[in-house]
Amino acid sequence: MTVFRYELKRMRKNIVIWALSMGGAIFLMLPTYIGFTKGSDGVMVDAMQNNPLFELLGVGATFIMTPLGMFSFLGSFASVAAAIYGMGTAFSMHSKEYENKSVDFLFTKPTGRKAAFWGKLSACAVGCVIIGLAYSAGAAAALLTLPDITVDWWTFLLLAKTLTLIELIFVVFGTVAGTYFSNTRTPVLLSSCVMLVLFTLATMSRKISQPLLSYLTPFAFFPPLQVAETRFYDWKFMIWYVVLSAGLILLSYRKFLKKDITFGG
Repeated sequence: MTVFRYELKRMRKNIVIWALSMGGAIFLMLPTYIGFTKGSDGVMVDAMQNNPLFELLGVGATFIMTPLGMFSFLGSFASVAAAIYGMGTAFSMHSKEYENKSVDFLFTKPTGRKAAFWGKLSACAVGCVIIGLAYSAGAAAALLTLPDITVDWWTFLLLAKTLTLIELIFVVFGTVAGTYFSNTRTPVLLSSCVMLVLFTLATMSRKISQPLLSYLTPFAFFPPLQVAETRFYDWKFMIWYVVLSAGLILLSYRKFLKKDITFGG
């Protein structure tokens, strides 16, 4: 628990900023964007029918005219930011011990490697959950302020949770990257590059209708329209999500236990 408390305390300010930003942004943006579709549904649908953007994001032109459809559309971009936060935070948490060949953390907080690994991973996960809850609360509050709309709250929870799920698996990616490439000095930049590649891969898999590509990117694991229609996640992707996450965590854990510490300046 020593490492967990230390890392969580170190991230506290960052978590608060991200939570307020994500929750506040969706609270302000959702009513505004839903307002664009009010009163002129037919015109808006006609204008959107030939727009490939919505299909690439997994949101159909008709679905986006609904409150949950617009929430999913905005959530696609929120997930991009969440992915960068998740991977960047985990990546930085591992690489900071090796910057300038420093081991200040281990000098001041001596602990076993097992406890250090799980403490870091748990701290990142808790931070992601807090941000995800703030985002969900902001979206729910926004929907509750809108008159004359009907919301399937079970589907809303499923769609809202996808942000946290994407965030968490990118924490796993960041843990792998930080464990194997500890000397990296630009973890956030590299995390952004990984996010961009995987996001592009997700849109490509939808464009060419190639399901196998979807298994290579978390952005394709939870297609909003399919979640809304089935009112649940795709079991194949959920199983793959668990297997992939567990496998990468195990891989990182075994590597972390064998890592050497570099002394000196």
